[in-house]
Amino acid sequence: MRILPADDPLGGLRACLEADEAVTGHEPSGFPDHCWLLHAAHDAHGTRVRWSELLAPYGRTPADWGHNLSYRILSELPDRPTGFTWPEMGTPDRETLRHLVDVLARHSPQGAATPCFWVQAWIEDVGEPVTARLGRLDEALAHHDLCEDPGHAPYHFPAQWWPDGRAWYVLTDWDLSATEVFGSPELIAELLGHPWLEAVRHPTIAAVGDAPVGWRDYRAWRAARPGRAVVATRPARSRCG
Repeated sequence: MRILPADDPLGGLRACLEADEAVTGHEPSGFPDHCWLLHAAHDAHGTRVRWSELLAPYGRTPADWGHNLSYRILSELPDRPTGFTWPEMGTPDRETLRHLVDVLARHSPQGAATPCFWVQAWIEDVGEPVTARLGRLDEALAHHDLCEDPGHAPYHFPAQWWPDGRAWYVLTDWDLSATEVFGSPELIAELLGHPWLEAVRHPTIAAVGDAPVGWRDYRAWRAARPGRAVVATRPARSRCG
């Protein structure tokens, strides 16, 4: 991947990516469908544990959570596996990323060789031009490994990445333990049906707005507040692209 100059328009999204409301990541608009990929949690033996398995004994599913998808869902569990390792926050785990890239390649104009924009969250350099790179989709895992290397420059894996033409868009907000994917209904259906990925339906960050944190019925909560202006717990999300 090569670093792009500070004046590169980033496919027309630079202004959105450097807006105040996008400091932890820019959530786009205009896509026909989306879903969330839950980052992997692990037990003491390093075995992956699905969120749904952890929640099932309590009659809960990730869809029951009334706010954005973060580690706070699991933090309320009274009984977690011994040596439980939290899901990664603000960056996808390597295996989730590997499977995601495989699926995205099937929905990209040049397959795994599709050029993509890879852009850091603005929180890493607030006040400066956002750091961005251009690289192939199949460079994702190598770049992830580099970002995990303690000797590497202190950057997370890019918070947002997409191909030129925006056939799809991936966002891992710095505050969350899940990755949001936007794209065609066909792409989202494949992710939701993937045998390894834990993909779920959940409202966008913008749609959640000021919903209370906790096990709430989001739809009922929103329906009970007709006409009320959203007072967000973070700056309101723009719909700039």
